[in-house]
Amino acid sequence: MKTIRVILFALLLPLAGMGQYYQGLNGTYYIGSLNVHNNPAAIVNVPVKWDLTLFGIQDKHSTNIVNVYNYSLLSNPANSEYEIAPGEYKRKGDANVNVNLLNFRLALNQRSAIAMGINFRSYTRARSSRYNFYDTLQSFRDFFVLNENNRDDMSVDMTSASWMEVYGSYAQTIADNDQFRLNAGGTLKINRGLSGGFAQMNGGSFSKIGSFPDNYRANSMSLDYGYSQNYDQLDKDQGSSFRDFTSGTQTGISADFGLELLIKRPYTSNRQREEEYYDYDWKIGASLLDLGFSSYRNGQYGMQVSGLRPGITDELLDQKFDSAVSTFGQFRDSLASLFDNVVAYNGNFKIIHPTRLVINVDKFISDAFFINADLSVGVARLLPIKNNRLRDLSVLTVTPRWETRKKGFYFPVQYNSSNKLWIGGAVRYGPVLFGLHNFANLFSKKRMQQGIGYLAIILKASDLTGEKADKRLDCW
Repeated sequence: MKTIRVILFALLLPLAGMGQYYQGLNGTYYIGSLNVHNNPAAIVNVPVKWDLTLFGIQDKHSTNIVNVYNYSLLSNPANSEYEIAPGEYKRKGDANVNVNLLNFRLALNQRSAIAMGINFRSYTRARSSRYNFYDTLQSFRDFFVLNENNRDDMSVDMTSASWMEVYGSYAQTIADNDQFRLNAGGTLKINRGLSGGFAQMNGGSFSKIGSFPDNYRANSMSLDYGYSQNYDQLDKDQGSSFRDFTSGTQTGISADFGLELLIKRPYTSNRQREEEYYDYDWKIGASLLDLGFSSYRNGQYGMQVSGLRPGITDELLDQKFDSAVSTFGQFRDSLASLFDNVVAYNGNFKIIHPTRLVINVDKFISDAFFINADLSVGVARLLPIKNNRLRDLSVLTVTPRWETRKKGFYFPVQYNSSNKLWIGGAVRYGPVLFGLHNFANLFSKKRMQQGIGYLAIILKASDLTGEKADKRLDCW
């Protein structure tokens, strides 16, 4: 039964990985080099001439597949414990990770700007039907006994992708009058797929064929799985280097598009003052993000199987997947022997990036106080590819904030695609930004499987984009 645990763990546990934009900072114009990833038009209405994110890292994950105990961000990680969560329920897991390197924004003038940089990104999404599982199971029979109520339609759907991308953005003002200003922008991203994989199991069913002792027979199942060729390096006896693991990567492409409408505040005089240029009463943004894909070369053991042969009992499954099965090749051979229809994969496969429509509304309250609402709607399902689609965890975030040029405090409340409500916070002081998606990561020793946060080092020019700036730039 060790093999069952390994396979289920591999299929259902999301890989460690980070969301592309920094959730608590939605709406702020002090970090255009990062907010370009939420809306490329956001790089125009920024008071400072340039800003540079030297380094940024973010992790956002949510899962009910694994339980973590005795660990919070304020405790000693050496005391932490984890287990594959037992019980009968639907499993789900998401991990969104990004690393930003040298993300740079430059204002060409008050009406146009450019941005560029390098990002590492990783997304994993896993879902399963309802099933009962304990990590003490010793055989397929044990698993079938626990799941007699779930015998008719068992399924698994998992997609994971990691890639390195370089991007370039351009944005400019396309309309401007006394009432509003409209900015538009776009980003083109070229990527190299570093690690990819997918697995879909559908129509799994079984039935009892004996009672003393209980015996079971698998009735149906189809399985479709593949992975990037670099994982074949792990199947070799000799050690493999990072260079070996990343060799043979393929090129992919994606793009972002955005609009940003600024409703101006009423002027206090008949003449517009320069320091009012960046002020607004409302800022409304709409963007289409991550429209594209990353590409991977198929590993030699990926395949699609269907037509389960008759007479597949729990005893036969124990023999096929015993402790001797320890490599991809051995697993492939054992699995293929159970089906009539076996199609091996070759060539390349694509994984669709987490394409989404983002609506962002930012409202000025008074002085340096604002409130922001950000809605993210996944639209990858509308694309013609049926499977191998990623999704961002973000759905709805509301963030009150107080900020000046040199410091800021942010209090995001998030509802995500795993149906979790998180209350977090972030602080920006000088060049340092630090935030948490979920304050429970600080105070509870049972919630590390939900949340985590972000850290970034951001430099900003002392020069202003215009001759003068918003008076709030002089605040501390």
